Amino acid sequence: MMYVTGVSYVGSNNKKRTNQHTKRHPMVYYYNESGDFCRKRIKWYEVPFFKMQIIKKKRVYCTNCEEKFTILVKKNEQPTCPQCLS
Repeated sequence: MMYVTGVSYVGSNNKKRTNQHTKRHPMVYYYNESGDFCRKRIKWYEVPFFKMQIIKKKRVYCTNCEEKFTILVKKNEQPTCPQCLS
């Protein structure tokens, strides 16, 4: 399982090309299961799928159990407390 943190276009330039003619390729940045930060080149039609999979690391304070915790959530998703499950 991969935890996607971002998708962006990266230019790959070699010595034979000028800056005007650089080729741009989409890359996905993610954390793998062992916690290593990686990047991978993807196809242009895979960009919308990976943009929907982007997660954010949020630090939340629970008012019920009065604990601070860090959780990974997707966009527009409400975090739930792992202690009291509310």
